[in-house]
Amino acid sequence: MKIGIFSDTHDNVANLEKAHQIFNNHNIELALFCGDLVSPFMFKFLSDWPWPIKMVFGNNEGDKYGIIRRLQQYDLHKIEYAPKGNIFSLEEDGQKIAVFHGNGAEITQALLTCGDYDLVCTGHDHVAKISQIGKTLWVNPGTVAGVSENPEVTKGSVAIYDTKSRQAEIIYLL
Repeated sequence: MKIGIFSDTHDNVANLEKAHQIFNNHNIELALFCGDLVSPFMFKFLSDWPWPIKMVFGNNEGDKYGIIRRLQQYDLHKIEYAPKGNIFSLEEDGQKIAVFHGNGAEITQALLTCGDYDLVCTGHDHVAKISQIGKTLWVNPGTVAGVSENPEVTKGSVAIYDTKSRQAEIIYLL
């Protein structure tokens, strides 16, 4: 199973469409979103996505109530937010996965080192990276928006995770 991982869209519709195309080209079956959708209007663009999307809130969703209300307005049953908004824990293809925005270093570290997860997905810092921490693969897909205070971040990115190979790759948006 291939899983698309994305984060930090910050209302960049053009790059969200590029992410959609990459996920489509890689035949993903599930999308994981690591937070910072930002505005409720973004659901208009996610409504065309054919895959289930599991989401967490980031630190820039100011109107969380509005986001949930808009989600209900679109009746997008394929989009699911974490029950309390912060951490999504799920199992796919026999692998335990955690999705967290990444804006709490202690929480990120706990998820990576507790030994409960095969895959931990975070965003927040807009820097794409893949690291192995013990048995846990840590994937930060970077930012769909393609902006950052870090001068090394010059374009948007997403990640693809393959549950069979247990490998991930970063793909940059062109």
